[in-house]
Amino acid sequence: MSSQKPSASESDRRTQTRLSAQVPIQLRVGSESQTRPATLIDLSWGGALCQATTALPPGETRIWLKLPWASAETIDIEAQLLRQKDLEDGRHHFAVRFQRLSLVNQARLEKLLGHLQEGDAKGPPDHQAKPLVATLDVLIQTLDEWRGALSEIAKGQLRISAPVDFVPGQSLSLQFTGAPARARLRLRARILNREDPPQGFFEKAPARLTLEFEHPLDILRQWSEWLLRQIPPPDSASSPRADDQPQVAPPEAIKAQLIVSTVQRTALEAFFPESLDYLTTVWGDVDAFDSVFRRLIFGETDTLGTWTPEAWEELQFLQAVHDEAYGLPESRSIQLKPGRAR
Repeated sequence: MSSQKPSASESDRRTQTRLSAQVPIQLRVGSESQTRPATLIDLSWGGALCQATTALPPGETRIWLKLPWASAETIDIEAQLLRQKDLEDGRHHFAVRFQRLSLVNQARLEKLLGHLQEGDAKGPPDHQAKPLVATLDVLIQTLDEWRGALSEIAKGQLRISAPVDFVPGQSLSLQFTGAPARARLRLRARILNREDPPQGFFEKAPARLTLEFEHPLDILRQWSEWLLRQIPPPDSASSPRADDQPQVAPPEAIKAQLIVSTVQRTALEAFFPESLDYLTTVWGDVDAFDSVFRRLIFGETDTLGTWTPEAWEELQFLQAVHDEAYGLPESRSIQLKPGRAR
């Protein structure tokens, strides 16, 4: 079994969607007691690019950011300074990576990112926005497994297995399926280590990931202990689900799966979004729709890539819906059905 740990470049790399922002913020450097003003240039789930009129002290890597929130409150984030760049006009840019947030500040950050994404959105409003961060759904099967997971979370780490190609150092979002409703919140974590088991002949075995949570340990411990107290003891008669399960040791790594987005995207949305742009502009115009549709399927547009069978089916479905709603053009009496993907 091979094992990977994060390199410096992998740990510093921001892989999430960056959203433009011109927001005044406050920051505090590790050795200082006073905050200083700065401007947020762009923001992502995992970090930010900021601008200040004065350079940060050399050798300092720990920074605390205060982003504005409603009712004069703030979003407080502990971050790591990755690099600083001096500009010709005397200003200074610096990139930071988020290290720790409380659960409340994490929820606020996600809401702020959602607002920025809505304002930064381009294209038709019905197009699915790109996910802000990769999200893994941890699949809790039994109460014993949930107890084991909470015990590990209280220590700041968790081992999972997932068929994904994440690299050590990458940050991600974690949610739990099968957990009690009160525990259905999202946690942020970073991949500390990845172990690739020997691969089978027909299918790829899931990787084992060791995750470290990016929340204060005391908060994780309080949250986990509170949830553990809500779980009936293993021998409790009031817990049919626990009684029905054989008493076995929890697995070394809990299974998880990748969530592509909150809404499953179609093949056209995922791989041929420009084709939807073409069809949206002529929707409702029988002759124009037919003309654009023909150009799409015969490769007379700027649409890149080879059509997949799934994309063909979706195109034909859209054509059928349009024909039913608005009628057929005079030049066509049947649905265009290409024999194969090109």
